[in-house]
Amino acid sequence: MSQGDEQAFAWIYEKTYPSLYYYVKRFVEEEQARDIVADCYIKLLRAPKKFDHLAHCSAYIKAIARNACIDLLQRRNREIHTLQQLALLQNEQQEVTNQHYELEALVYKKILDEIEQLPAFTKKIFKLSYLEGLNNTEIGALLNIRDQTVRNKKAEALKKLRLKLAEMSRFLHLLKFFLKF
Repeated sequence: MSQGDEQAFAWIYEKTYPSLYYYVKRFVEEEQARDIVADCYIKLLRAPKKFDHLAHCSAYIKAIARNACIDLLQRRNREIHTLQQLALLQNEQQEVTNQHYELEALVYKKILDEIEQLPAFTKKIFKLSYLEGLNNTEIGALLNIRDQTVRNKKAEALKKLRLKLAEMSRFLHLLKFFLKF
C-alpha cells in the first residue's frame, strides 16, 4: 500500500467508522459489532476499489457490514433452533426414561406381589436364595433341610412365578408398543 493509499484509507476510516459501528450495533452486540466493523475495513483493504465520493465508499462498506450481520444472525438462529431441537429431544428422552423406570417399578412390584403369593415354606426358601443371596447349602443348614429339598422348592417357586409373569409379559409388550406413540 502506498503512502497515498494509507492516507486515503485513514481518512475513509475516520469519516465512516462511527456511523458504521452504530449501524452494526443496532443488530448485534457491542463486541460482535466491533469485530464485524473491523472485518469490513480489512475487506476494504484487501480488495481496494476506486470510489468517486465518500458516499459510494460508505455505501459499499455498509453493504459489507449488512451482509456480515445477516450471516451472523442466521448462524445464531440456526444455533438457537438446534439448541431448541436438542432440548426437545432431551425432554422426550427423559419422558421415555421415566416411563421405562415406571414400567420397571411396576414389574418389580408385580414380582414381589407374586412372591408373596407363594406357599410360606417355598416363599421363605425363594427369598433366602434370590433376595438375600444365600446358596443352597446355607439355606439347607439354616432351615435344617436337605440340599435337594432346597432345589426342588426353588424350582417350584420359579415355575409358579414364570406362569404368573408370562401373563404380565403379554400386557407389558402391548404397553411398550403404545408408549412408543
